[in-house]
Amino acid sequence: MKDVQVPSYKLFGEKALWPTPEPVHCETIAARSALYDWEITPHSHDSLLHVVFLQAGAAEMVLETQSQALAVPCVLMVPPRRIHGFRFSPDMVGRIVTLPQALLGELFALSGELRGVFDSFRYLPLGDRPDTLDLIRLYFEQFEREYGGHLPGRLSALMATLGLVLVQLARAGGVASEQVAHDRMHARVERFAELIEQHFREWQPIGFYAGRLGVSTAQLNNSCRREAGTSAQDMIHERLLLEARRLLAYSDLDVTGIGYSLGFQDPAYFSRFFSRRQGMSPSAFRQAHLRRPDRAG
Repeated sequence: MKDVQVPSYKLFGEKALWPTPEPVHCETIAARSALYDWEITPHSHDSLLHVVFLQAGAAEMVLETQSQALAVPCVLMVPPRRIHGFRFSPDMVGRIVTLPQALLGELFALSGELRGVFDSFRYLPLGDRPDTLDLIRLYFEQFEREYGGHLPGRLSALMATLGLVLVQLARAGGVASEQVAHDRMHARVERFAELIEQHFREWQPIGFYAGRLGVSTAQLNNSCRREAGTSAQDMIHERLLLEARRLLAYSDLDVTGIGYSLGFQDPAYFSRFFSRRQGMSPSAFRQAHLRRPDRAG
């Protein structure tokens, strides 16, 4: 069966990387959003992440299948492969910086305690943090000056300034040592997650993944419980559930077709699986999503 996916873009509405030679792209919120009636519909990026600074106006965001109002002013970071969308008011004042995820390794080469922090969505409201708001505003002003200029060391200045913004995001969320310790067990679970992404529709047994990782099933389960707080099987099931929610929210496939596309041979089993883990039936989830007043949500 043909896979049904939410659009994955380089930049929203484009299939090619930006034409400029530097590895970062910066633009105002208005520059792109005004072209789409101030609504960026849900989509994802394979290897790019966004750093967004919203200074004034109103904004709503969709992350996966959840919609929320953003408290402006705020700064946020959207990692790769996360479905996201925005709706902005026409008076929105803000900037968005886009860069390849691989650059984070270089950016934080000397800050091992931050590795892994930016694998998840980061969001920092700034309304009650005037000192941090002043810093973020200063950093983005400096970034804009460098981005629009041609001075020697421009790229180094851009990356250094962006690094300061990301450090503020990391610190605001709290950086726990166990979260960022890149030991063998952590690397194993990261690799397991990558394999799940490649094979979750195939319903491979845990032994398949353990064999690919060169460990026993017991070692894999122990690593998952230590690093992710759940079993290896639950990690696979959570990925299946995430894809089911995405397809119910964003595709035109019927419930039976969605189950088949995810490897469920029995529609009733798919319904039970989804209901048990989501707390409502697939049909109820779809109806709840369709009843939302905003198209992006």
